[in-house]
Amino acid sequence: MSDTLFRILTLSSLFVLASCTTATPTASTPVTSKAIEAFIDICLKTAPSFAGSAEAAKRFGLNDLVDMGFTRIGFTADKNLSVQLSEKECVVTTPNQPDESLTRQLLRAAQTYSQTPVAESVPSKVRIQDNNFILQHDRKGGETYVLLRNK
Repeated sequence: MSDTLFRILTLSSLFVLASCTTATPTASTPVTSKAIEAFIDICLKTAPSFAGSAEAAKRFGLNDLVDMGFTRIGFTADKNLSVQLSEKECVVTTPNQPDESLTRQLLRAAQTYSQTPVAESVPSKVRIQDNNFILQHDRKGGETYVLLRNK
């Protein structure tokens, strides 16, 4: 390879790399969903142990959690919000929502708490306080937001 061609390729590569590092990040999707706000407080803020998740759930009207032995579950009085809490997972569910930005809201919210970059789609791996989790949003039959410890 000629010296001139090598220099051109090197400079081109440097310009491409420079443009990647100075690229404007994609606009943040604001959290407008009450269910995702609940997921943040109940799941993301209490991870990795989920200690305090039951107390956080009370702030969203989930007052009476039923202990099933392996998990605790609860619903709001109107059944529009529910949780499932255990040592390994935290789940928030709601009826179907027409908002197409819910997955983006969830991913952006998780990025605040993750030590590693969060993918642009689900499922996504997140790392919270040196613990790996799988983040998922399932829209079949309602909205289900899941944070599952991946040991």
